[in-house]
Amino acid sequence: MKNKIIVVGAAMSFLTASLAGCGSAPTTTSASSSSSTAIPKGQTITVWSWQGGPIYNQVVKIANAWAKAHGDTVKVVNQSNNPNGFQFYATAARSGKGPDVVFGMPHDNNGLFAEEGLISPVPQGDFNPADYNASVDEAVTINDKVYSLPDFVQTTALYYNKSMIKTPPKTWAQFVQDANKYGFMYPQHNLYFNFAVIGGMGGYVFKYQNGKLDPQNIGLNTPGAIQGFTLMREMDSKYHWMTPSTDSAVSLSKFTAGKIGMTINGPWDIPSFQAAKIPFGVAPLPTLPNGHPMTPFLGVITTFVNARSPYQAADWSLAKALSSSNAQMEYFQLEQQIPALTSLRESPTIQNNASFKAFSDEVRYAVPMPNIPQMQAVWSAMSVIEDIINGKLTPTTGANDFVKDIKQGIKVAQS
Repeated sequence: MKNKIIVVGAAMSFLTASLAGCGSAPTTTSASSSSSTAIPKGQTITVWSWQGGPIYNQVVKIANAWAKAHGDTVKVVNQSNNPNGFQFYATAARSGKGPDVVFGMPHDNNGLFAEEGLISPVPQGDFNPADYNASVDEAVTINDKVYSLPDFVQTTALYYNKSMIKTPPKTWAQFVQDANKYGFMYPQHNLYFNFAVIGGMGGYVFKYQNGKLDPQNIGLNTPGAIQGFTLMREMDSKYHWMTPSTDSAVSLSKFTAGKIGMTINGPWDIPSFQAAKIPFGVAPLPTLPNGHPMTPFLGVITTFVNARSPYQAADWSLAKALSSSNAQMEYFQLEQQIPALTSLRESPTIQNNASFKAFSDEVRYAVPMPNIPQMQAVWSAMSVIEDIINGKLTPTTGANDFVKDIKQGIKVAQS
């Protein structure tokens, strides 16, 4: 996934570099109060953006317009190429030298930040769950509280070569027929991509109930998950579509060269396929042998506020401007990022474009990447998937080992 960097909470080291941003003054506005409260003027607010390029330039424009209207000053810092990754925010915030507002952060990092008290809950009235799909709501909710505002969403769908496949497959039987004839590859050993199969067959990572993820309830060795691993293994051993070592670079190069008819990836690959002049189309993922839809992972890019910023009311006012409906459409027009707001995804601008409609439609079935710190143990343990695919372990044994390794990783991180 583009922009995917895993946060490693326990291993973060203190950075001695001077970091621009808010001081260590206590919060002056309750996180539960509405940011519609009168906002003092003359403040200087620092924003860190983890999105670069045209979107960063647009964030600067939005921030400057907001500052002019509110009588404040906003400094926007481009962190998109920060070699320390997303954990740089946590280190800075712990030391009281972080920014006031963070834009463009993937939602699955927010659980660690919330657990450590580094980000503020969204004020009451600033987030309306009815404006988003349930999966988007879940992504920004941690222990039944919303901690960030959605900017845009990212998930995967089926790319197909129109010169080979005139009508994209909708069912598993149709998909197998096309894959056998024209070829299919995807980065199969990567949990980000293959959870679509695992989840669609009935597996899950952590159980989500009553606004919370339960890290003790792991569903990667349930009967459904084992069926998912079995199906993934058959893609190699029975259908011979790819090898266990197939990664994203291989599958994308094969598709770009016209050597395979289908692959699975996200909207971030559209520009490269256009540049290669491949006659591609994008369609929702086909249903699985059980008749259920695939469940790709959902990433939500968000804006949040530093809990230690003394400018909470102003921060949230600016955060709302950065995640407004106008802003989300600007991000789409600039870099084709799919808006998080349901109304925008259902608008003619999105629906009349077959490629973006496919990704938008996939959001209905997508499952948010777990946003709690224990997810790090899952990413660390996923190497067992390749052993299942290549036959070193049976799907049942591999699934049980996967869960065992996850539990051990969680235990080590908490010790």
